[in-house]
Amino acid sequence: MTTLTPPPSFSTRALNPDDAAAYLDIRLQALGETPPAFGSLPHTEPDLTRTQARLAPHHERAFFGIFHEERLVGITRVYLDDAPNEKHRAHLASLYVRPHFRAHGCGKTLVHKAIDWAAEHPGVRRINLTVVTGQSAAIGLYKSLGFRIYGTEPEAFSKNGRFYDEHLMTLELPR
Repeated sequence: MTTLTPPPSFSTRALNPDDAAAYLDIRLQALGETPPAFGSLPHTEPDLTRTQARLAPHHERAFFGIFHEERLVGITRVYLDDAPNEKHRAHLASLYVRPHFRAHGCGKTLVHKAIDWAAEHPGVRRINLTVVTGQSAAIGLYKSLGFRIYGTEPEAFSKNGRFYDEHLMTLELPR
């Protein structure tokens, strides 16, 4: 898969511990947005020290960010399963782009980065993700990149007394 070039004035890279404060800021914005796109709650997010540790380079996970004029405006993460018999799958999670920067190719650029990361790992055959069924823009983005829905989990999580279903999506990587 070829990496998409970010729009002019945007740059994309793997995040590292120095990005922890900016990552937490955008992550908390994502968790507070309505309708929710994430099952996590703001008060369950790790503190700055734990976030720095999470962002440290690791061979089984990566966090990517897209920047506009050095401001972090979008994030995603990709990781491998822990179980040895599940190492053929990667998971894409936590894709978020600040509202003002949507529809500029930022989300697509971040997903391409995650796909490329997974494709570089020997034995990884597919990337899976979940997406709230009401997130039509995200679903459209994933479908445009070749992901397909293979199931729907009813009442995957709840927020403020409301239940949300999630589509299960997958992308088979070229071998």
